[in-house]
Amino acid sequence: MSSLSFQEIVDGAREATGGLPDPDSDSWREGLEILLADHAAEQCLSERGWQILRSRYVSALASRMRVDAYLRDNPQILKAPVVAPIVILGLVRTGTTLVSYLMNENPQHRSLLRWEPYNAVPPAAPGALTTDARCIAEKANDQRMIEGNPEGVKTHFEPADGPTECVHLLAQDFRSMMFMALTATPRYADWIMQCDMRSAYEHRKRVLQILQSTNSGTWVLKMPSDAVFIDALVETFPDARLIWTHRDPVTAFASSMNMRGTSTRIFNQDIPRDYMAEKFPAQLAAHVLRPLRFAQQHPDRLYHLYYKEVMRDPIAAMQAIYSWLGEDWLPATETGMQRWLAENPQNKFGRHEYALEDWGLTAPQVTESVADYLAVHGTRL
Repeated sequence: MSSLSFQEIVDGAREATGGLPDPDSDSWREGLEILLADHAAEQCLSERGWQILRSRYVSALASRMRVDAYLRDNPQILKAPVVAPIVILGLVRTGTTLVSYLMNENPQHRSLLRWEPYNAVPPAAPGALTTDARCIAEKANDQRMIEGNPEGVKTHFEPADGPTECVHLLAQDFRSMMFMALTATPRYADWIMQCDMRSAYEHRKRVLQILQSTNSGTWVLKMPSDAVFIDALVETFPDARLIWTHRDPVTAFASSMNMRGTSTRIFNQDIPRDYMAEKFPAQLAAHVLRPLRFAQQHPDRLYHLYYKEVMRDPIAAMQAIYSWLGEDWLPATETGMQRWLAENPQNKFGRHEYALEDWGLTAPQVTESVADYLAVHGTRL
């Protein structure tokens, strides 16, 4: 396989859904068309990469078709709002995953679990979020994922029954930064930085409405790139409470570049280093510069959480978040957090080694690109 056609993806999704109609909106088409044009032009995918991406694109479109069909049959679901979600955002590799897992220890919170984005309909039965057959099937694959990508899990691993990122919901509108990080897609990388994200965020909201219809709770959502798309985020969820995680950008850039470079090995004949060096630094910088502008206009909308403080005393850091949110701090929640921390120490799957120089970058280049951010937050990083 050396190419993928638009029609092949559409036909695959129709077959996977048993002949469901195409999505109600055409918003998904543009992103998919750009991705496929990039793949054809760049020709850097391995045979395995072609197969995996075909499966992912078909799965994303099929999931979108199922969601639209479910809502046509259950329109009342859209009447229930997504109330005051807690959204964790920030530069990649700044502790967003850690915070999301600790927040998940509160039974009154509701996380998007990794098995759910592509299995949103029908939603799990009440109380069955981790006992649903689809969750159990995904959970059975966890060990295989660990064994199949030992370098990758050093940087990031999500069990099937744990919190995941909302990138998978945006992907169902083919407007997700996840896609630009897998292989060289230069046109898509430029497009995703400036396209209208509202349709993707509206789809995200609709999926959350479906999922909360059977298992409710205060949503705790995690996606670093919400920082890049913060305007679309607050337009879609106007009462969202935003937790912005902060870390030394030099370290975060180095860790992120290495994590992404590791993941590209799965898809490509060779690591697309030139593409990464050209496109990733500006995109990473946008993770701090765009929310910085938003914070200057809306200073009360964000809680600032610094990586060093979280790592020094995660429980104290969480207590401060709860105080800002106005939520009760319960002994059972703290016990759950302590248990999770004990079971998931840093470097659980091995130490993640990284250096900016491995990716053709230097510390002065990074600091210059985020100078405005460092002028505000640099003393606490």
